Amino acid sequence: MIVVWTQGVAVAAWLVFFAVSRQPFVPPGGAWPAVAASAVLVIGMTALLARASARGDISIVGPVFALSPVFTVLPDAVLSGTLPSPLGWLGLALSVTGTVSLSGGAAGRLRTLFARRDALDALGAAILLGFVAAVDRWGALAMGPPSYLVCSHGATAFLTAVIAIAVVPDGLAASVRPHNLMTLVAHGMLGVSGTAMQTTALTSAPAAYVNAIRRMSAVLAVVLGATLFREPDLGRRLAAALLACAGAACLLLAQ
Repeated sequence: MIVVWTQGVAVAAWLVFFAVSRQPFVPPGGAWPAVAASAVLVIGMTALLARASARGDISIVGPVFALSPVFTVLPDAVLSGTLPSPLGWLGLALSVTGTVSLSGGAAGRLRTLFARRDALDALGAAILLGFVAAVDRWGALAMGPPSYLVCSHGATAFLTAVIAIAVVPDGLAASVRPHNLMTLVAHGMLGVSGTAMQTTALTSAPAAYVNAIRRMSAVLAVVLGATLFREPDLGRRLAAALLACAGAACLLLAQ
């Protein structure tokens, strides 16, 4: 239900933007594949990330999810013809090293990490997010961020609503109750703001760079996991997350 309402609120917000700003809408044209692919990838990514967060430690899920920039490089090169600079490659390497450090760095510990279902789900979500960032950059460059986002949010909202009606109709009905509706609308407004900033940034920098900067939230995930849920190994996990953020800083400075 969260995805349905987040995407629906985003569509409404962008329609208001077009009405107020009178900015012309750019039809998708040849960018329709980006709109369709983004909707499917976002639904898959959200499902995996929700399952990972529900079944495991958020201080593991957050930093593993931070691997997504690595999976952005190849599709971004194919779709938009961009590759990281040398400093950008260094940043990506630091991000990977930080995530590997979650397992203690040794091969056996690394296998142990990815034997965890929450880590595997987070890894799957990271791979899908890597593709989402590359697809979104392609679509935003072709249509402009506002036009692309109203289309991609609209396609995602429609597809998730159809799935919700078919699979969990009771949940959809419960979501319109006043106390639930207020929470979902607020979540949607926060989501549309973040996505707008990210997509605008994607038109100015390689998708891997933008994606890496977003993943700095891994540090917060580690701290919250320790303080709210008393998850173990705070020192090692925080060091690993900070190393990944050092990689993000390199990406921020890369040209």
